[in-house]
Amino acid sequence: MLTSCLDGNQMNMPPGGGGGSFIMMTYNTGANTANTNSGLSGTYFANGALTFPLSDSVGSVGFAVSLQGPTLGKDLNVTLNVDNSRLADNFANDGLVYLPMPDSVYSFSSNQGVVKAGTTFAPFQLTVFPNKIDGSQNYMLPVTATNDGGLKIADNYQTIYIHTIGNPLAGSYNWAFRRHDCSDSTTCALNTGSSWNFGDNGNATFAPINGTSFNVPIGYYVQPNVTVSFVNTNGVLSNFKAFFSQDVIDNTFTANGITVTVNPTIQVSSDYKRFEIHYVVFNGTNYRNCLDIYQK
Repeated sequence: MLTSCLDGNQMNMPPGGGGGSFIMMTYNTGANTANTNSGLSGTYFANGALTFPLSDSVGSVGFAVSLQGPTLGKDLNVTLNVDNSRLADNFANDGLVYLPMPDSVYSFSSNQGVVKAGTTFAPFQLTVFPNKIDGSQNYMLPVTATNDGGLKIADNYQTIYIHTIGNPLAGSYNWAFRRHDCSDSTTCALNTGSSWNFGDNGNATFAPINGTSFNVPIGYYVQPNVTVSFVNTNGVLSNFKAFFSQDVIDNTFTANGITVTVNPTIQVSSDYKRFEIHYVVFNGTNYRNCLDIYQK
């Protein structure tokens, strides 16, 4: 099957099919949806990435074994399988080496399901435990299925490549927030009277976006994320940049009358264990000169 502008659903199969029935894997899906997100085609591999913050204790996503073509007159029993022989399938595209996802960080609602007679899918749920994941590693959970009806599984969409992309800086850090209520921090005292000025007692998670960028919350206002990017040259990290995404600027700052007057800058220690991010905002009345400090 090829991706093209054909009538029908995202799998480019007309409803009811034109030939024999077969099965395929569909990820992050539910009843009467046509999400594919399996196989390596287009953005489907990328859509299999787990994006839960590493600080979360639990998260879940749905997926299904989907019947394509004519429905069946009897139940079709399907069994999930984790196929670690698929770990290197995307190497030609991203050049990343994935480790098998440890079974301690995930569970399935069941490894067996039924496509009921006259229906088109058997739903499943994957539960993950993000705070048990080593964010510095690339992990993959290649999920496929067999069935008791002898139906073929689509070659292009037989595997859901659920995965995490490691980042060498991912993880939990001690976090301190400092705020001066003026544009130049040398002209006014540190504000120490607010509950959010939590000294050195907080912690924050560097949550990977990909192998060379992550999000981390800042202490100002509602604690939105700042994004940090860097270059990794054989383990040597450089060219660190900190910035607010357009979404944060639009929905957190601008929508609430806040203007960023000094864009974020970042200083990083030589051992990559201390990060200082500085920025200045104006809330319509007063300036807030802010410094977030993260220490491993």
